[in-house]
Amino acid sequence: MTQTTTTAVAKQPQLTAQQQTIVAFNNKVNGSFVQNQLKSVLGANSGTFATSLVEIFTNDKQLQECDVNKVVQEAIKAATLKLPLNKQLGYAYLMVFKNWDKEARRTVPTPTLTIGYRGYIQMAMRTGQYRNINADVVYEGELVKKNKLSGGIDLSGDKMSDKIEGFFAHFETINGFSKTLYMSLSEMAAYALKYSPSFKRKVTPDTPLPTVDGLCDLANGQAQNGPTGKVGWEGDFLSMGVKTVLRRLLSKYGYLSIEMMGALAEDEKEPSVQQVRDVEFSETKEIISVDEQTGEILEAGNDNNPFE
Repeated sequence: MTQTTTTAVAKQPQLTAQQQTIVAFNNKVNGSFVQNQLKSVLGANSGTFATSLVEIFTNDKQLQECDVNKVVQEAIKAATLKLPLNKQLGYAYLMVFKNWDKEARRTVPTPTLTIGYRGYIQMAMRTGQYRNINADVVYEGELVKKNKLSGGIDLSGDKMSDKIEGFFAHFETINGFSKTLYMSLSEMAAYALKYSPSFKRKVTPDTPLPTVDGLCDLANGQAQNGPTGKVGWEGDFLSMGVKTVLRRLLSKYGYLSIEMMGALAEDEKEPSVQQVRDVEFSETKEIISVDEQTGEILEAGNDNNPFE
């Protein structure tokens, strides 16, 4: 009598929908088409960017709700600008807006590249036209006077408290031209309410829009207690204020390269937003010093752009 031996085959665990999405995204990023695109703009740094992108997507559930092709498309914009997608560095990051799709007649999560103020400084210094660029928060006691004729400000006063007076940005070009822009806290709050997509959300009794005074109180609260860990005005007003005053200064008075003009135009687009997602991210708000030869941000610890 012949004895038959049967070998049991281990059943492979079935991937969840989330795991399948992550695998599909990983395959997309590491496919030849995307890899060739990244290599063409980043060269030897393309592998670092791809690894970082996959890690960001893997740990971001709201990005996983988006079309993977659109996520890659927005990420490649950052690669083209040679800005790393890293929440801690703050050069650039991906936000998810819920945009209204006319054909589907519903809101669709849409990834959007957002450039941080460090990203703007980096791109500006690459032009070789700037000697230095600074931007920061102005606290109570620091502002001594404003010159209405030149637009300059005197910030030689001593800080008296964490109460915010306003925001400033300043640049000097290599030919000696300099310009400063100052916005008071109330001016910044009014600007945010008028132009920010995050305040174009649907108003309900549970989600009313803030007032100028309310945003000012929010900003002062964050100055004392730190940001809430979310992107946007209501999450990190101080960083958004620094970015806004810098962007307005550069777009109005600065020398703009083609990549800067494209980045500014892209950043100023206002999507038909229903709601802005909350993201754990906070940009550092110290004055930035930049090496005029390399465009490298100085006095920022290990926050240097790895793509420079």
